[in-house]
Formats: sequence, C-alpha cells, structure tokens
Amino acid sequence: YRKKFSQKMSDLIHKGLLAKTNKLKTEFDKWQKDNPNPLIFLAEKLNPILDYINIEIDVVNTEYLIPISNKKDEEIIPIQDTSTGTKGLLLSFLPLLKLKTSNSIILIDEPERSLYPDIQMKLMDYYKDFAPEAQFIVATHSPFIAASFEPEERFILYFDNEGKVAVRRGTSPIGDDPNDILTNDFGIDYINSYGQEKFQDYLELKQKMLFEENEELKKKYAQEVRELGDKYNF
Repeated sequence: YRKKFSQKMSDLIHKGLLAKTNKLKTEFDKWQKDNPNPLIFLAEKLNPILDYINIEIDVVNTEYLIPISNKKDEEIIPIQDTSTGTKGLLLSFLPLLKLKTSNSIILIDEPERSLYPDIQMKLMDYYKDFAPEAQFIVATHSPFIAASFEPEERFILYFDNEGKVAVRRGTSPIGDDPNDILTNDFGIDYINSYGQEKFQDYLELKQKMLFEENEELKKKYAQEVRELGDKYNF
C-alpha cells in the first residue's frame, strides 16, 4: 500500500496538481477507493483502547509502518519509543487481527503487565472482540483481569499444607469488586500491615470515645476518629 501510495502521489505531483487542490483531492479519492488504507481497519480496532493512554493510530502519516500519534499535540511516536505496556498491547493485538482465530486456543500470560487498572478492567472485552470464536486461557495476577471471568472459569493455583501446588475454583461473581476478588479468590487480605495498624487505631479511638466521660476528651477522640476515617475511608 505504501509503495502504491508514494507512486500515486508522485504521479499527481508531476501532473502539476499540487497547485490544483480540488482536482488533487478528487484524483486521490478515486485512487483511495480502489486502494483502501489498511491502517483504517487497524485504527478502528485499536484506537478505542489506545484512547485510554492518550494515543491513536495515525492513518495519514507515512513516516513509520504503524504511525502512532499523541492525541494532545499530534506528535508522531515510533513504536519503539512507546511504553512497555503499549508495546505489549500492540504485540498481542496485531496477531489477533491478522490470524484466523476461529476454533483456536489463545494463551496469554499476564496481559496486565505495565497497564493502568482502567485498561485492565476492559482488556478482556477487547481480546474477545478481536477473536470472538476463540478459547482464551489467561494466566494473571490481576484481580481486574480475574473479575472479567465467571467464577467457574477461574482456576486459582495455591500451595496446600504440604507445599504442593493445588487448584480451586473461583467464588466471586463476574465483575465483582477487585477487593472482593482478592479476598474471596486470591485469599489475600488487601490491606497491608500499615493499613491494618491504622484500622486498629481507628477501632481503639472509637472505644475510647464511647466510654470517655470527659466531654473535652470525647470531642478530641471524635475528631481523631473522623480524620482517620476520612483519610482511610474506614
């Protein structure tokens, strides 16, 4: 396509149409109809998810094989200069757009790597859209990715009492709060030791406030409870 595009533009310029913009556009549009730009299909598929990271496939620029532009300042970015997460997205999505995935099995290892949670929450929807008739098997440590599947589709690997790897099914419903996924399926207390210590402080302050008879101290404890509760959303 690029070779044909360059040759056509060169022909139109040599015909002197650079000074006749209306005719140049008419001639180019006629050629474009018979020679559709493959980047348009790519942009239609990828731009909705690339929008999360403020970039898009540029269907006009011809400097790079797959030109990516910054949506704010329209700067063209070579793929090699994009982030690890963006490269990962492109490297996994592009084959799905080119290969015949009907009745196939697609294995994906940690699709969440280097991606912000808002993208992780939508990621499996895009994979399924790109390969609707394929069977996906996904290895993940992300509760956002895990929440994209029904509980019976989740197989949680863990170490049993003998130190051997065992497996159990998920319990949280599809789309559940990631914190519930962490607790119910991953078996993890999602509040770290520092947060737990602050929660304990919060409970102790509430107890002090409840049993304190001195009104000044009671007000002081109430204020501390409010501040700690607001800060940590207790």
